[in-house]
This record gives sequence, C-alpha cells and structure tokens, in this order.
Amino acid sequence: MELLFKDFSSWLQGMLFILIAYHTISFFFTKDKSFAIYAGYLFLITIYLIPRTNNETSTYINKHYRTIFLDFNWVIQIWYWMLYTWFSIYFLNLNIKDKKLAKQITSYILITTIVSTFFFLIDLFFLNKAYIGRFFIFLFTPISLIITSFFLRAMYRFKDKINRFFVIGFSFFLGFSVLSLGFSEINRNPFNFLRPIDIFMIGIMLEAITISIGLGYKYHIYRQERDNYNTLLISELKKNDNLKDQLNEKLSEKIESHKIEAIQVLHEKQLNELKLTSLLSQMNPHFIFNALNSIKLYIINHEPKIAAYYLNKFSKLIRKILEASSAREVTLQEELETMDLYMNIENIRFSDEIDFNIKVDEKLNLTSIKVPPLIIQPFLENALWHGLSSKKSDKKILISIDKLDKNHIQIIIEDNGIGRKASAKIKSEKSIKRKSIGINLTKDRLTNFSLTLKNKYSIIYQDLEDENKKATGTKVIIKIPLK
Repeated sequence: MELLFKDFSSWLQGMLFILIAYHTISFFFTKDKSFAIYAGYLFLITIYLIPRTNNETSTYINKHYRTIFLDFNWVIQIWYWMLYTWFSIYFLNLNIKDKKLAKQITSYILITTIVSTFFFLIDLFFLNKAYIGRFFIFLFTPISLIITSFFLRAMYRFKDKINRFFVIGFSFFLGFSVLSLGFSEINRNPFNFLRPIDIFMIGIMLEAITISIGLGYKYHIYRQERDNYNTLLISELKKNDNLKDQLNEKLSEKIESHKIEAIQVLHEKQLNELKLTSLLSQMNPHFIFNALNSIKLYIINHEPKIAAYYLNKFSKLIRKILEASSAREVTLQEELETMDLYMNIENIRFSDEIDFNIKVDEKLNLTSIKVPPLIIQPFLENALWHGLSSKKSDKKILISIDKLDKNHIQIIIEDNGIGRKASAKIKSEKSIKRKSIGINLTKDRLTNFSLTLKNKYSIIYQDLEDENKKATGTKVIIKIPLK
C-alpha cells in the first residue's frame, strides 16, 4: 500500500500537468476566464507538491531549489487558495447572479493576498521565517474557514448544476486539506500507510477531476446557448425584414391609391401620415442595427449568461419597435419604456458606466400624452456617442418631462459629456465619419406630426458651461404640441 501511494504522487503530478495544458488551451478557444484562473491554481498546486512528489525530476528540482521551496511553503498555499476563490467568481457567474456577493469575495481576495504577502516578506527578510507558519495555521486558516462558510451559505441558494460541481469539488479540496493539516499538527494518523500530504493529494485529485468535469459541462452549456442565441437573433432579423417589406408594400399600394385625391386636404393628411410611417420604417433598421451591435459583443466574447440577460431585453425592445412601426403615435409612457430598454442595451458597450435617469412631473398623465414613436432615441444616441464616449468617468444622462403650458410638453435630454465643440473637433479629426440620419428624420417626423395640430414643435440646443466657461455637457429641449 505504501508503494502504491509512492507512485500515486508521481501519477498525480502527471495528471495535473495534463489538466493545466487542457485548461490553458480551453481558455484560448472559449475566452472564458474561469479556465485560465483554474489553470493558474493547478500550476501553483503542482509547484507546492514538487518537494512532496517521489520521482527523479521532482527530487532533482527539490535538491537544487530546496531553500526556495522551504521559504515559500506557507505563502504559496495562501496564493493558490486565493486563486481558487477567484476562480469561483467566474465559474459560478457570480457577477451575474449576485454582484454584491462577487464584490465581497473580490475584496476578501484582495485584502488577504496583500496582507499575507506583506507579512510573508517581513517574516522572510526581518524575522528569520519564524512566524509565517503560525500565521497560516492560527490566523489565515481559521479566518478563511469562517469567511468560506459564509460564502458557501450564500451560494447555496443557486440551484443549478454548475453550483453542484463546485460544492462537491470544493468539499473534496477543503475536507482533505483540513484533514491533512490536522494529522500533520497532532502527529497522529489512523492510516499508517498514508502521510498527511498523501491525504491532501487525494483531495486535490478528486477536486481537480470534479471541477474539470464541471468546466467541460459549462462549456457544453455555453455551446448550446450560443447556438440558441444565434438562431433567435436570425429569427428576429428575418421577422423585422419581413415586416419592413410588408410595410413598404402597403405604403406603395396606399400611395398609389391616393395619388388622384391628394389635392384635397383630407387626402393630404393621409399622405402625411403615410410619409411619417415611411420615415419610421427607415429609422427602425438604423435603430435595431445599433442595438444588435451592442449585444453582439457578448456573443463574440463568449459570455452566454450576460448575453442571455441582454437578449431578453433586446427581444422586448424589438417587440416594442415592431409594434411602433405601424403606429403614427404612441403614449409618452410607452416611449419612455422603450428608451429605458434602449439605454440598457447601449450601456453594454459602456460597461454600465452611464447613470441614466428619467424624471417626470408627477402631475402629468403619461398614458394620455401622444408623441411620435422613437422620437427621443436619436438625441440619446447623440449624447452617448458624441458627448459621453470620449469621457473617461462620471457619465450621466437625464431625461426630464414637464408640462410647459396647456398646449405643449417639454422633453429635456441633458448629458454631462464633453460638449458640442469638443465633439465636433474630434469628429473632424476622424478619417472615418459616423453617419447620423436620426436627427433629420426626427425633425421630418415632428413636422408631419404637427401638421394636424394648431401649435408647432421646436428643438433647442444649449451648451452647458461652468463658471470658467469650460464645457460641462449639452442640453436638448424638445417642445412638442399637445393640440
């Protein structure tokens, strides 16, 4: 039995090298960070086990670098433990499931790594390496076990298969590590043929096999979800193309049937409505193209969970756009809901850095106020790509809705970007110009919307500046008639 476990350490070392190579290659194919972090964890485990592995290569390395292995014996255990904890964030997709928990674990990793490494260096250079072992056993281990039990309790509520793989693998790792540490400290072992380090190696083997299977299963799920996302996206695009073709066909038929009667005022009104719908049909592909560009980034970067979350919002956005395609006007409530979905999608490309808010006068009944559909979107787009895209931090957009008088409502889109002058300068220096048709289409649609009303619309741009005349953003004021 002793001979078996003597060969077992060499066999485990070979298995770890294979798994390190496998997970490293998997990372380059999938771009999933959990593969890379786990490969790093296995690498540190392998380094830690070299002095404890019975083969010629490990003996040779240990003989020539024994002092280094002794110096780093305790701190390397802390490092691979921190890598394993960091791995759990990506493996379990905690950034999606529970951002607060993910931030708490990240803080624990950062603080523990800095404090432990600092203490290790002090002990190595000034305290003759006398205290790092005690620090590990009596301070790091108890505190980490308490914090880990808290994290495990918090993660227990995630009832998916990926979570089960992690709990089982982590149980092997933690259980056998504590058992090994306990036997090594009390110098008592009920299994005479097993060294404490052999117990630890068994735990590492079981944990590595379990987590590797879990990572393979995770990649399998990702492949299935990616195929489903691609199918759904293609389906949505085909629906939009079909709807656009049907709309254009109906528009052509209606325009043809009303050519002769276009002189009369009533028929002029109908033609204006047709023109308004036609302009909207031009705007929809432009609007959808921007949204698709945002969500496409997560599919390209192989982040299926985040893609699924935003794909759901994208589907709702598509549904609202398709419903608006045949409408001359929508309620202001519907327009603001659509803009909120639009900003959620666009905010992907800004890493959720944009603080977007909508402020509405409490006296207004948004369901009774009618506006042209997607009338606010081009101004939001301008604020994003001309005002905020070149700004490094503190990015804000505010939509304010007020009743100006009994005949008008006022919509204000305000951003704290770089201002129109700086934006124009950046745009002039670019070799490739970004073509924007949204604002001109919006003006045409507001003109047609106002033809049947007594009052007219207006659009006013204001450059915001501080006391030193430095640009602090842009304000767009849209006055829309109610009568």
